[in-house]
Amino acid sequence: MGPNHIKTRPIARQILCLALFIASPLFAAKEVDEIKLHALYLMQQNKIEESLERYREYAEVSGRHDFDVLQQMGLILLQKGIQSEDPETFMMTLFGAGLSGSAAAIEILARGIASPDPQIQLLSLHFMAKLEDDRATDFLNLAMSSDFLAIRMEAAFYLAQRKHPHAVGQIEGLMYRLPPAFKAYFPPLFALLGTNDATQSLRRLIEDPDPQTRVESILNVARLGRDDFLPQLRKRLTHTHIAELEAAAFAVGVLKDSHSIPRLTKLVQSPTDTVKLAASFALFQLGDRSHVPVIESLAKQSNLFAITSLGAISETEDTLAQLVRSDDLQVRINAAVSLLQRRDIRCLGALSEILIVDTRDLAFHPFNSVGRSFSTLKAIPSAELRAKDSTVDLSYSLAIREHLLREAMHLPQEHFLRLVRALFTKQQHDLVPTAIALTESLQTPEAIATLKAGADKMSSSLVRDYCRLALYRLKQEGPYEEAVHHWVMHQKGVDLIQFKPLLPWKYRLEQSDYTLTAEETSRLLVESFLSIANQRDEMSISFLLEAIQLGKPQNRYALMGLLMKATE
Repeated sequence: MGPNHIKTRPIARQILCLALFIASPLFAAKEVDEIKLHALYLMQQNKIEESLERYREYAEVSGRHDFDVLQQMGLILLQKGIQSEDPETFMMTLFGAGLSGSAAAIEILARGIASPDPQIQLLSLHFMAKLEDDRATDFLNLAMSSDFLAIRMEAAFYLAQRKHPHAVGQIEGLMYRLPPAFKAYFPPLFALLGTNDATQSLRRLIEDPDPQTRVESILNVARLGRDDFLPQLRKRLTHTHIAELEAAAFAVGVLKDSHSIPRLTKLVQSPTDTVKLAASFALFQLGDRSHVPVIESLAKQSNLFAITSLGAISETEDTLAQLVRSDDLQVRINAAVSLLQRRDIRCLGALSEILIVDTRDLAFHPFNSVGRSFSTLKAIPSAELRAKDSTVDLSYSLAIREHLLREAMHLPQEHFLRLVRALFTKQQHDLVPTAIALTESLQTPEAIATLKAGADKMSSSLVRDYCRLALYRLKQEGPYEEAVHHWVMHQKGVDLIQFKPLLPWKYRLEQSDYTLTAEETSRLLVESFLSIANQRDEMSISFLLEAIQLGKPQNRYALMGLLMKATE
């Protein structure tokens, strides 16, 4: 070898080393990509634990999470789950698809609509209605052919909410296939639609031979502010049918029709209390307070509808304060609700009777006047013992109590927080989630102090855990994140979701509060996962992945849906 060759060897080695140094990141990146692809492959092979482990290895090596890959893994998992013959897995997959909010999951939800189980169809309908996608509307139309009337009515409700151009035809077709007695259920749908075709249908229903259908039509055009119906409503002020007369008087007041004042003034003299009340209340809404004493007089005679109507009338607080001390339970609780509407703290004693369960075990249900213009609360004792009684709906009762608790938040803060602390002390577990969410929303030093006291001192573990979750969401200093994570990882065997019965359309529209939820521990677990997912940071996503991997196998489908939502 010549001297020149000897000199070139170190140079060649240096060039080779430099080339390897430059290429090494490329090799490393390729290796990382292979881990990622392998995780997707394993998920496709239904090797879920191995896939999640491989993805977590990828996240550790790369130092970051890949949201696109998580979305793909989630969708693959849901596609596998919906093919399962296990009913629980099938159900949880539907929840996961719905919770993900992903348009890519529509075909999965469609499998639920095709199910022979009406509860499964209902679940799919709920989530399908939340998706802003034309394909979702197509499947809602498909649900109008369900074998179950309840599902068809739900689909009609969702189509009306969307104001779908073909909804009128679908809803009318369903209405005319049913016996005439069902017609009274349809005016709310046409009123909700509000299109020209729907308006024409509503005009026909106001003239329907069935008085209940006419009454429902009148009330719904009033509630939606449809003053174009006033000419028809004025004519009804001369009718003799009591329910229709009451509804018409109420409606012209809601629509502020000054042309009806002479007729309303005559109706104040009606021998029927509900007609007299509707006319007096309508005149008040038109700016004439001269008939308020008529309403107060009826209230003092224990007319519950009059007591309820006083909640909308200023300067009646003292009358209500007298009634709230009545020995009559029904008078007392309705006076309390009206005082609460007036934001008067004198409601608190009787309000506690509604919110805090005692030995009477009261349930509450709305009770309507004959013309359905006024609604009052009816307290029913021994609710648990009468659970099979069709007149006692415990879910509806809970929804009413939750609504009143939300209204109580508008009282002075010190009184509201005192009420919350009483709920904690009395361990009113059914109201704890709402009470803590409302307290959390205040974000004041006093509210945070209440939550901290609940997190540290309460004997109820449910109260403690919910308070810690609220403080974690508020990013308060303390061991709250660690406590939430620790609690979640110890709930591996808990069923994540359970069904709760539907509330009526009107109540759902007013409260915008959905009715599929879980009970106590399950509900807390869902809220904990949601809170962790909403953090959207690396640590939270890593924790969720670990929980999905190690938790109850059926739960992972719903939890993956939450993870998809958090990483969209």
